[in-house]
Amino acid sequence: MAQVLDIAPLRSVVAVAECGGFHRAATVLHLTQSAVSQHVRRVEAVVGGPVVEKSGRGVAFTELGHRVLAHARTILAAHDAALTDLGAAEERVLLIGATEHGADVMLPGLTSALGERLPEWRLRFRLDRNVMLADAIEHGVVDLAVMLDGCGLDPANASGVVALKWISGRSFSMPANEPLPVVIYSEPCTLREPTFAALDRIGVPYRIAAESSDLSGLFAAVRSGLGVALLPMIGRLPDGLCLAEGLAPTSRATVFVRGRAGVDASALAAVDKAVRDVLSEQA
Repeated sequence: MAQVLDIAPLRSVVAVAECGGFHRAATVLHLTQSAVSQHVRRVEAVVGGPVVEKSGRGVAFTELGHRVLAHARTILAAHDAALTDLGAAEERVLLIGATEHGADVMLPGLTSALGERLPEWRLRFRLDRNVMLADAIEHGVVDLAVMLDGCGLDPANASGVVALKWISGRSFSMPANEPLPVVIYSEPCTLREPTFAALDRIGVPYRIAAESSDLSGLFAAVRSGLGVALLPMIGRLPDGLCLAEGLAPTSRATVFVRGRAGVDASALAAVDKAVRDVLSEQA
């Protein structure tokens, strides 16, 4: 019987190359790592030699593996194009991570913009803290993430810039002769250092009045009058919150779009452009 290069094993080989290893490839393909390994071994059995080999903590493709990879991409492209032409293509899902802050403002516009730019994709969103999204990108759990850098680093290459402003509950009064009570995200968080630096810069003594691991808890603490918080201003403030009086304006945060290893380049570019458009509308 003639040897056959099946589609699923070839897709695993390409995923290993694009994701830089078996674990991330398995996550992206929604398979077990064992299944991806078996797929690669099936391809190696057909071509008669090793396709990948260990290299430090990762893997490297052999000379034969690079030839297999080139053919695999050609075969998969033809296969997927045929399914699309025949109306039998599977729905493509793009999992996008986004920080909690501004989700209610950004997501409607982002969903609409991406619907126009990526009509062939079904969009799914995961809302989480910045550090969790960075980890999800690193391990291939999400395809893309819209992330915030509270220190405002590298604005020239960012997708957008948003102002950091002090917010408080409507009944909050600045203490006269006591340290300023501050509400802040618990560690790790990219907004902690900008908060402390801003207060040090204007010479305002402060104390941490409350910490929260999520945005809803932080809003609740501020709304109840426990203290002020430094947060990105994207759109309107939630009910019960207002800009804090008596504190000088501070710096800006940068917004970036990051993609996992091997993510579709056109999808990454489309999300980046959509984020830029949405943020420019909120400015």
